[in-house]
Amino acid sequence: MAPKKKPKGKNSKGKDGAAGPSSAAPFVSEKEQRLQKELDILSEHIVTYSQRLRHFQSENEYLDKEAQQVREASKVYLSYLTRRTVRCQNAIISLNDQNRFDLSQIQKQKAEVAAQYVEREREVSRQLIELENKLFLLNRDVADLQPWQDLQLRHLTQIRELEKELLITKIQHAEQMHRVKSRFLHQAAEYEVNAQQKLQILAKLAEEAAVRSLIQHTKQVKADNWSLQNELLSLIKQAQMLKAFLSHLREQQQRLFQEHQCRQDLARRRSWLQQHRGSQEATIVSSSFRCTPPAKGKLASSSAPGASLLIAQGSTALPSGCEPERMAAPPFPTLSA
Repeated sequence: MAPKKKPKGKNSKGKDGAAGPSSAAPFVSEKEQRLQKELDILSEHIVTYSQRLRHFQSENEYLDKEAQQVREASKVYLSYLTRRTVRCQNAIISLNDQNRFDLSQIQKQKAEVAAQYVEREREVSRQLIELENKLFLLNRDVADLQPWQDLQLRHLTQIRELEKELLITKIQHAEQMHRVKSRFLHQAAEYEVNAQQKLQILAKLAEEAAVRSLIQHTKQVKADNWSLQNELLSLIKQAQMLKAFLSHLREQQQRLFQEHQCRQDLARRRSWLQQHRGSQEATIVSSSFRCTPPAKGKLASSSAPGASLLIAQGSTALPSGCEPERMAAPPFPTLSA
């Protein structure tokens, strides 16, 4: 917007020329100070958000390292489960070996008992033979003795009863050994089946617990990374907005500096025009004593339009690129905490 035309009087021009630079300089300096303060504040905000950006980047790297450690820990836990499974299987195999060893011991004991019974049978048979020899001797000694016949018959019946008892004892022992062996084998089979079932249940429970904990931790880490990524993107957008606002402020500062230079140039031209006009008026007064009245009127009429034109041009014309621009300052970007 061009300044208004002033009256053509000399006093009015002097007052305008003296008051122009003095009234413009404080306005420009206060505006520059305010813009400089805003520039300092924005620079501090940019430094603060840059530090927060580096801090969030370091936290993101720490979370990545922690996720890697969790994956390594899960691998170690899975390897521990496999080793434990192998150890349990080895324990089952060692239990089967122990059962086989016990069975072999029982078989050895059975063989020893059978050998003992065979030896006892041989001893009883030997005793029977000795008794038969004795009976033969007795029969020969007491062949004529009738009362000893009843005694012989009684001894024979006793021997038969002892043989029957020995046979019954052998049968009972064999049955008892068979029952013990079958009961032991049944208990060993049940124990093995129960141990395998318990081992499978424990392995499934441990695997499910490990998978649940791993899935939960992975979801938590993903959610944390997503929130941090969103916050980082918002911070990056705010930093870009601040950079754009800073560039706009720099452009506005450059335009204000150009306007200030234009006003100073305008003040210098006004002072020059005032000096030039004073010299022209002095020449007109000195030549009026030598000119006729019509010539004086023509000279005044010819000089007045030129002077008025120069004054008008000095008051309105501005150099190229010095047109004052009144631009509204862009809204200050909202900074989220």
